[in-house]
Amino acid sequence: MRLGKMPRFCPTCGNSSDKEKFYGNFCMSCARGMLKERLPKAAEIRACKRCGSIKVAGRYMPDSARSIEGAIKPFFGRMGLKVLRYKGGSADIEVSEASEHGNLSVEYEIEIDQKRSLCDTCYKKACSYYEAVIQLRGNNYKIARFIERVTRFLDINNGFVTKVERNDNGSDVYVSSKKLASAFISRMRIHPTASYTLAGVKNGKRIYKNTYAIRYE
Repeated sequence: MRLGKMPRFCPTCGNSSDKEKFYGNFCMSCARGMLKERLPKAAEIRACKRCGSIKVAGRYMPDSARSIEGAIKPFFGRMGLKVLRYKGGSADIEVSEASEHGNLSVEYEIEIDQKRSLCDTCYKKACSYYEAVIQLRGNNYKIARFIERVTRFLDINNGFVTKVERNDNGSDVYVSSKKLASAFISRMRIHPTASYTLAGVKNGKRIYKNTYAIRYE
């Protein structure tokens, strides 16, 4: 007479392996419960109080389930993490852990505590920060088109127009980044007259503000 495999019993709840799948020495329900007990119930992240962007690995990203996932990932070490639903003050997440017994995953809700301050970009906007001035003179229609295009280019590339000063001769456009200002001018294949003004010294290095003069006929 051939005997069948003897069932195992969970040391926590007494469930039999005949009735429920096991994960190591424990039934799946208890294994998931023990994993959940080790997980954080809340996570503190940084968010910009003006634009709502989320700080992930030292840089700010638009508020989304993906950025929340990146922001809370350090709380879970090497565990797998996926945000299923994000509801502002909390998130439904799936966490998985691999071991010699296979892969174990649980779903649960975690509280999201947003500590609000200003991201780098919003702080610079609040301080009217700029690194370059583009002086536009001549044809008003072409000047307006230039301002429209440079504003769109800066927005796409995480820069901004600090302000636009209009005068009888044209407009002066103050730009947050001289690198982006130079890149846009090169992209437009414009050859401006450039000048540089010493703005200060930082860490022993001289800091200059760039001025580009462009005339449209």
